Amino acid sequence: MSNESITVWELGEDTDTWLVEGTSDAHSADEAVRGWVEDHTGETIEAFQDADDLVEFEIKFRKDWYWLPGGDPENPLDEAALVYPKDGQMLPHETPVIGPFSGFLVRA
Repeated sequence: MSNESITVWELGEDTDTWLVEGTSDAHSADEAVRGWVEDHTGETIEAFQDADDLVEFEIKFRKDWYWLPGGDPENPLDEAALVYPKDGQMLPHETPVIGPFSGFLVRA
């Protein structure tokens, strides 16, 4: 039994790209996305086996990038963005610093 707390985020609406955080294991990321798709659409999709389908990432603390959540509190990743303070989107002291976290970007 794993003690990982895996979260799957769909990037965009009706898309075939997901952000999986909370794991450093490609197999766990694959299972999490397939489970998410089945739970949300009722569809069963095949395993992601191509290395291009699972891109591992790690973000350390970034003080030059800021997370700007979308306008929907129920789904903050919808319309979310990463911005530089100089972009004028938000004052640096008003938003949290990104990271640290790691996971996978999964594309069907």
